[in-house]
Amino acid sequence: MSDIEETRLAVIVGGGGAIAQALAALWCKDPTLRVVVVSRASPPMPNVQSLLTDYSEASLLAIASTLADLQMPMSRLVITNGVLSGDAFSPERKISDLNVTAFQHVLAVNALLPLQVLSAFWSLIRHGAAPRVAVLSARVGSVSDNRLGGWYSYRASKAALNMMLKNAAIEAQRINRQAKFIAYHPGTVDSPLSQPFQRSVPKEKLFTPEFTALQLTEVLNTAVADGELSYVDWAGETIAW
Repeated sequence: MSDIEETRLAVIVGGGGAIAQALAALWCKDPTLRVVVVSRASPPMPNVQSLLTDYSEASLLAIASTLADLQMPMSRLVITNGVLSGDAFSPERKISDLNVTAFQHVLAVNALLPLQVLSAFWSLIRHGAAPRVAVLSARVGSVSDNRLGGWYSYRASKAALNMMLKNAAIEAQRINRQAKFIAYHPGTVDSPLSQPFQRSVPKEKLFTPEFTALQLTEVLNTAVADGELSYVDWAGETIAW
């Protein structure tokens, strides 16, 4: 068997983020993986191929075509894009804090964008080598686990993401029975996304991106293709819907 036949694609979307960078740094040490990072802009890394995108449909389809031209089956796809707050908005503490523009933005980034990526990369999943597809979700997307309320747009976006990933997991079984989809809650990671909200997080519950990359890799490596969407946390524990 030739080297190219043994090599598998590992694609990380949203490559400018802390978790994505830690994943790329970890995976590029594996000689069986060809690591590709997809992002608007990401710092160059040794042994990692960077592909730039504006996340438009045309751009994502062009990247999918570029990846297909590598003639390596995809075995890992992790989508890390997400937003919680911005310069002009924060998670809603009460219903009167709702802002339509902010809500639409959070929903677009956290729920719609990952589905756009999956749609563009569907052929790569079809022809993948036991592909493991993980999208960063959150425990706050669980309806049954919601005991505090608030954070309307973020909770809604992650709940919507989970439902759409469930649909995708079902559909994927029709084209590649070895595919496995995972909605992944990484916990609170020391990153720009969580920075404004870290004050109340116990030190032992604030994870480094490197630890997060190790935990997610373990979840991917041990996941079993069963036709279901797994909704799990950083420890591999199932989260109730």
